[in-house]
This record gives sequence, structure tokens and C-alpha cells, in this order.
Amino acid sequence: MVRPYQGFMGLRPGWWGYEHTVLLVTWLGWICIYLVKSVVPPLLPVLSTELGLSHAEAGLLETAYLIGYIAVKMPAGSLSERLGARRLLAASMVGYGAASAATMWARGFTDVFMLRLLVGLFQGVHLPVANALLSERFGARQGRAIGFNESGPNIGNTLAYPLTVSILSVWSWRAAFLVLSLPAFALAGAALLVMRDEPRRASIGTSHRGGVRGYWRVLLPYAVAHGVYNLVLRAAFTFTPSFLVEYRGMTVAAAGVLAAALPLAGILAKVSSGFVAERAGKRLSICGATTLSALFLASLVALPGGSYVAINLVALGLTVYSFSPIIYASTAASLPPGLKATGLGAVTMVGGVVGAVSTSLVGALIDGYGYALAFTTVAGVTLAASAVIYLTLD
Repeated sequence: MVRPYQGFMGLRPGWWGYEHTVLLVTWLGWICIYLVKSVVPPLLPVLSTELGLSHAEAGLLETAYLIGYIAVKMPAGSLSERLGARRLLAASMVGYGAASAATMWARGFTDVFMLRLLVGLFQGVHLPVANALLSERFGARQGRAIGFNESGPNIGNTLAYPLTVSILSVWSWRAAFLVLSLPAFALAGAALLVMRDEPRRASIGTSHRGGVRGYWRVLLPYAVAHGVYNLVLRAAFTFTPSFLVEYRGMTVAAAGVLAAALPLAGILAKVSSGFVAERAGKRLSICGATTLSALFLASLVALPGGSYVAINLVALGLTVYSFSPIIYASTAASLPPGLKATGLGAVTMVGGVVGAVSTSLVGALIDGYGYALAFTTVAGVTLAASAVIYLTLD
């Protein structure tokens, strides 16, 4: 067994435990994931022009990512038990870094589609494996730990947008795919050095009768909530840069910078989500954020432009990003240790399916009827789902 690197132990503060090392690695992992994942939206106007993509085809690039992301969700728990969380997380970082870097040689839609599918496949293991580790390591403090961990995607998003636009302006869109994949390789090596091999557990089939299926009533409202989260997030995140360019008349550079308001606001939302849930309760926190997300998405096309757009994007970021950490923490807390990763995989798989289907459908709605109808349709579906979650969540 490879022992974790001990060379910097003396530099740690007295309160720092191994659980904080795990949290640091998983948090940095999210940043690396979203540097790679978020490279596409700000490049879409240029990428679509060079490759001749329609809005529906642009949406299919996100669908390709989600196909891979979904496919690995359920096996992630058993893969973690067999390979070890440490090795699995490091292998996923190398995998998605290589797939994204290879996009610099893409010559058409099919190349990009297949490589984004591989990126999603390798990135899909991170959420269930990382949050299961944090749930076990932090125990009663898992809500705050997972909330902090989930701020990583927003930091990655916030960094990716201006970095992508800067690399595009200096070099090309191909260089952006290469440069933003490099941190993943560095973190894979660091993870192998500082993380420990987790102890193996008894077979899930013998220790938990019925496996995760025995908890379906508990998991169902969280799965619906995660589906709603993905519906709003994918619509807003994927199409906001193009919306700002085509609907609001901004330049590509200005749209890339302004669109970063979404994930930037989400950093505060995710870090504070654990505290909010402790005071308001999980049902009110999730349903309140869901309802407000729908309203702010609709107001993007209902309100006039100018400064309203920036304020609207900040408000949307604060709401749409606030309830996913609560979903993950509540799901993990409701399951025994051997089923946490598998249960989280099941819940997030539902969200991934919704995201995969809805992204291409929203793109088709934009192609056929425009942004106004597309965004208000998503908002209406979200409001209806929020009522269902409120009635079914204990």
C-alpha cells in the first residue's frame, strides 16, 4: 500500500485532521472538473461558427457529456469499493484531463461529441465518491463540509469563463481545451500522495437487505429535486453566454465575463447552504430555492436589459446553486455507510437524465421559438415540480 505523503505535516494547523485533507482534495477536484467542463459554453459562439453547429447540436454536446456522466453514477459505489476511493478519484482526473486535452485535435461535431462523452464518463464518479467520503469523515458536520465542497464547481466555473475567453483571444479555442485540462493531471498525482486507502467493507448485498432499492421512498423526493436542479442549471449555464450575445446584443467577451456572475454568486450560496438548512429545514430550503430559481430564470427574458441582467444573474446564481448541497447531505445522512455512494449515484443519475434530455430540448425550443418561450417553459415545469417535492419530502 502506498503511504500518504507526510512531508508537509508540520505546516498544518493544530485543528487540521485527515478529514480536512480529504475535503481539500475533493474541493480542488471539483475546481479541476469545472475548468474542463465549463470550457464549452463561452466557446460555443466561436465553436458553433467554425464547426457549423445549430443550437440543438450545441445542446447535444452537453447531452454527450451527461450520457457519460449518467452511465457511471450507479457503478461508482461498487467501483470505489473495488478500486478504492483514492485510486478511483485519481484515475478519473487523468481520464477527463486526457479527453479534454484531445479536443484540441477535433475536426468536427462527431469528434467533440465523443470526447465530451468521455469527459462526462470520467467526471461522473467524483460526486458520489467524494460526498460519501465526506459524509463518513465529517459525521454530524457533513452538511457544512459538503456545502463547502460543493463551492468548488462554482469557483471552477468562475475561473473557467474569463480564462477561456482570455486563452481564446490570445491563442485559439483549441488551446483553451488543452490549457484548462492541465490542473487535473497535477491533482491526480497529489491525490495519490496525500490520500489514504479506505478500509474495505462487507458486501452491500449481505449487509443491507435489498440494497439501495430498500430506500427508494426516502430517495425519491431528492431525485426529483436533483432533476429540477439540473433542469434549471443546464438551461441557464449552457445557454446564458449565447443568450447574452444573441438576445441582449453583447459581445462574446462581455457575455463570457457577465455569465460568470452565475457561478460566482453560487460560491456564497453553497458555502452558506448548510447553515440555511439547519435553520429553515431541508424541505423549506429546497422548495424555496427551487421556486425562486424558476422565477429568476423567467425574469431573464421578462425584464428589460441593462443592469437588470447582471442583478438577475446574481439572484439566479444565489438560488439555483443553494439547494444541491442540501440534497447531497440529506441523501448521504439517510443511508448506511455501505450505500452512501450508490444512493448518491442513484439520485444524481436522475438529475443527469433530466439534464441530458432537457439541454437538447431547450436548444430545440430556442431554435424554433426563441429564448423567451424556452426559459419560461423551464420555469413553469420547475414550479410544478417544486410543489411535488414539498408534498413528498418528509
